[in-house]
Amino acid sequence: MLMQIFNNTFPSNKYYIFLISFIILFSCNSFHGTSISKNSLEILIVSNENCKQLEGFKNHFFLPQKAITETELTGNLYNVFDLTYIEYTDFTEYFHGYQNIVFLSSGSNYSISEKKQKWHKFQTVLDFTIDSLTNEKELQLMSSKLINQIKEKELYRRINKHKNRAKKEISQFIQREFMLNISLSNNYSIVDTASGFIDIRRDFENSIHRIILSKTQRDTKISKNNVIKEINKISKNNIFSETQGAFANIDDINANVYIESLPDKTNIFELRALWKMYNDPAPMGGPMLAYVINDKKIKQSIIFIYYIFAPGEDKAEHLIEAEAVGKSLFY
Repeated sequence: MLMQIFNNTFPSNKYYIFLISFIILFSCNSFHGTSISKNSLEILIVSNENCKQLEGFKNHFFLPQKAITETELTGNLYNVFDLTYIEYTDFTEYFHGYQNIVFLSSGSNYSISEKKQKWHKFQTVLDFTIDSLTNEKELQLMSSKLINQIKEKELYRRINKHKNRAKKEISQFIQREFMLNISLSNNYSIVDTASGFIDIRRDFENSIHRIILSKTQRDTKISKNNVIKEINKISKNNIFSETQGAFANIDDINANVYIESLPDKTNIFELRALWKMYNDPAPMGGPMLAYVINDKKIKQSIIFIYYIFAPGEDKAEHLIEAEAVGKSLFY
């Protein structure tokens, strides 16, 4: 994919100085004491000085991006969230604009609770108390629980934001063919449809998202190999490049493939993997997220596959968006 290069032109010196002065003056006069943070994947952690477990918390407050090429190539793990740490004494009105805020303290036991005070709509503000007598295993477990709780709130926020916003031809087709509802931005368009099948796509400036929903023969004994086989079959028949004979498949089925049943939803399985365009001289691929839904109503399985192509970009935003769209089908 080609990167667009923008040539900037600069105004004359007098105009430039005036413009900078005006911006600085306007910014100072218009600040109302609240920062504006548009990054919903950023968490501000505000710690009390009595929290002696802060360093241990930092080691475990981590949600890895799965699966991404960067980890495969370097072995390094990358957090879904950007984390900013400050002390409670530094928490001023300027920080009220963060989407996610955690107040960290020590106490007689663990607790996670929502604070009543919020500074803008849909904001997540939590109190997290760490047991002062905790051990490493408990701290890891509870830190993981906290960051996953924040992720779930972000998923629900996105699902609600795009509820009933998909293009009518997409939402009506999915309701008719799969008896499901989907929360989807209206920037997605149909690539192809058939009985029990839809292929949709969204183009960004430097990235592409593709979604396939397909009915398949119901398999009461879902296994990793069976799911991979079915996804590869669907991918090979529908995801191509301009090179003749090129097709998409899961890259290296023996590594970087994660499959598990979702908690409280024994009929739904999640698969995370990397996809790759085979028989194409140009390297092309990226993360893949899939859900297999064993639907009793239609006595078939439904496979949802989300392909991400975003070379050189942080994959966190793409992965969260894919998960929100997929889970909107059954949340």
